[in-house]
Amino acid sequence: MRGNTSLVERIGLYIPVYRGYKEKNLRRDEDRAIRQEVARTLEGAKNDLATVQRAAIKDLDLMRDAERIRTKVDKYHISVQKAVNGYSGWHASVKILEDELDMLVSWDAKLVDGTVLLRKEVADLVAKIDAGEYAIKAPLRDIEKTVDRMVEDYNQRETVMRGFMEGVKE
Repeated sequence: MRGNTSLVERIGLYIPVYRGYKEKNLRRDEDRAIRQEVARTLEGAKNDLATVQRAAIKDLDLMRDAERIRTKVDKYHISVQKAVNGYSGWHASVKILEDELDMLVSWDAKLVDGTVLLRKEVADLVAKIDAGEYAIKAPLRDIEKTVDRMVEDYNQRETVMRGFMEGVKE
């Protein structure tokens, strides 16, 4: 993100007060960009889960499992899109400090890693279905575990960003 700064902004980065302000904003922008990419990847996973659902149409329990997982992914997708950006106004009751913004980096990495893993697991399952293999119960369970871990990591991130906890285990 720093490469996209104007000449005036780059000069301003040498002024201590402005530098701190600008670096916070850059971190917020990076966080937002990462979340947008995560949301885009989740769209693909949701589409592939619809394929899994169609393949499970003959087995009502599997179809319900696929629908439950797809619903979890959809709720997670919406949450990621509407996540707290780490902004706090001058008079806000909860201040987002640099330490919390620094923690965003590790949570953003977890968001990306989880989304990449989910996308791979779902794509692998779709490949199995396309190859005529319909033993999908175990892979669906693994996918649900991945989604649950992603949601848990995201909830920890939001708890800190909303100021309810000073820090959470990583």
